[in-house]
Amino acid sequence: MKILHVCESIIGGTGSYLAELIPHQVRKYGAENVALLIPDSQMDYLETSISNVSPVIINFARPRRLAGAFHLIGAYRQALFTFRPDVVHAHSSIAGLVVRSLRTAGMAKIAFCPHGWSVDMKSGPAMRLFAQVSERVLALFSDETIVISRHEFDRGRQLGVGESRLHLIPNGIATEPPDVEPAEWNDKRLKVLYAGRLDRQKGVDILLKAVVGLEDKISVRLAGDVAVGSNFLQDEMPSCVEKLGWLDRKDVIAQMKSCDVLVMPSRWEGFGLVAVEAMRLAKPVAASAVGGLREVIGNGDCGFLFPPEDDRALHEVLAALDKEKLRAMGERAYQRFLSAYTSDRMVREIDGVYVHMIGTVQPSTERSAV
Repeated sequence: MKILHVCESIIGGTGSYLAELIPHQVRKYGAENVALLIPDSQMDYLETSISNVSPVIINFARPRRLAGAFHLIGAYRQALFTFRPDVVHAHSSIAGLVVRSLRTAGMAKIAFCPHGWSVDMKSGPAMRLFAQVSERVLALFSDETIVISRHEFDRGRQLGVGESRLHLIPNGIATEPPDVEPAEWNDKRLKVLYAGRLDRQKGVDILLKAVVGLEDKISVRLAGDVAVGSNFLQDEMPSCVEKLGWLDRKDVIAQMKSCDVLVMPSRWEGFGLVAVEAMRLAKPVAASAVGGLREVIGNGDCGFLFPPEDDRALHEVLAALDKEKLRAMGERAYQRFLSAYTSDRMVREIDGVYVHMIGTVQPSTERSAV
């Protein structure tokens, strides 16, 4: 089986998703049969778990997001006829638009994973209507749609995607985290970590408002930087906040090991894989009650949910944090991770979707070294 993954961006959750999926596929089908189409400007963000197994990398120029979409069209058309995939797996809205719009350009079967439906983005009524109509039409041009949360599944049904072509496969990660030492974080205050893009969707501005007045109680670290749009954050951070910039996967895990709680104040979220990464380390999560985050956090046994875009509610959650309670919640979070969010299950179920699409079981070509 030859698989082509198409991504408009690999920064953030999509990159983490592929970091679990692609090494498995390379081991099973061979490096020459797994390709990744990504922006040339994002090669530095490619996870080492992917680069270490050497899949076929195909680049396209992405000087700006809109211009990048046109470059992606050309690169995708060329990849169809040079790589000749059996399955094209499109990730997120722009790649999904390109791949499904060009359905007639090749014979490959198409799987689309929205990683958060475009209709869930905070936008004006006109844009939301356009997104709804677009998704309803484009749904006709994918063979299967893989969704990563029950929220995405329900939204897909609302958009007219037939239930027989919707596959709910929650994200998963390896049971064992990278072997790294906890980051140095010598502070007697509660240690609060934010890990992700510093953009409007992720709601870091809500966190910065929420911590005002808690400078004596909490120490906050921001692991990430601007990736989508321009910087909309204030220049002067609250005194309890430290901005770390972009970190690689191991350094993010090191920060997680040292924190008391992870905060995810997202305005919308398809799943929220970073929450699962924290739960793997027995760390509780405080998250806005949006999208898949509501499922990941559950009923409050292993974390906190607060209304989206409500900095006062988040302030109250942070003000009430207690280290003993957080440790107990963290243990429950770890058990929830083991029961629902491991990568072995995820990659096995995705393989099943591929085989279902092409209509034949492909023999495994497991390799001891790649």
